[in-house]
Amino acid sequence: MHITADAADAADAYHQAMRLCALMEHRDEEAELLTHLESVDEVRRMAAALPNSRFVHRPYPGARPSCGAGRCEPDVSVMGDRELEAHLPLEMSARFTPGTAEDRVIAALGDNGSAVFLVWTGRWPDRPEHGLHGFRHDAVQVAFRGDHSDPALPSGRHAVHVHVSKASGRRGVEYLVAQAGVRP
Repeated sequence: MHITADAADAADAYHQAMRLCALMEHRDEEAELLTHLESVDEVRRMAAALPNSRFVHRPYPGARPSCGAGRCEPDVSVMGDRELEAHLPLEMSARFTPGTAEDRVIAALGDNGSAVFLVWTGRWPDRPEHGLHGFRHDAVQVAFRGDHSDPALPSGRHAVHVHVSKASGRRGVEYLVAQAGVRP
């Protein structure tokens, strides 16, 4: 179960997410970034923001793969623009310590491009009187320029998603967003 809150800009979405993360009873030691990049410029900006990222080439359906059969993991840091362009689109993923890379990611978003997802996992506190039941897969997710869970589907909007267990349901989510001052 999750609820979505729209944000005016990327920084606002990040601040909403941090207010929600502050309510977690436990927060994991790593956050995650996921995106689907379709331009050389986007790849360069995001690789600079998170240099230890993993890039995977997954060709469009029906397209000839640039790396032979299937997929490959190009080292974008050593590729020229033309070579990199031949490997597009790229899926990017990275794990990082919360609070260490988010500002760089927001700065790297630029004015347009693919949806970028940041996810902070942890556990909400048990507040059964408010319908909230902590679960090991609880999370806060920011979708910069996306309102779906698929980074290949950009929307141009910024959205904050609150993930709770089925046992918590909508009542638990509403309690969390009210505590954080976020409007769904």
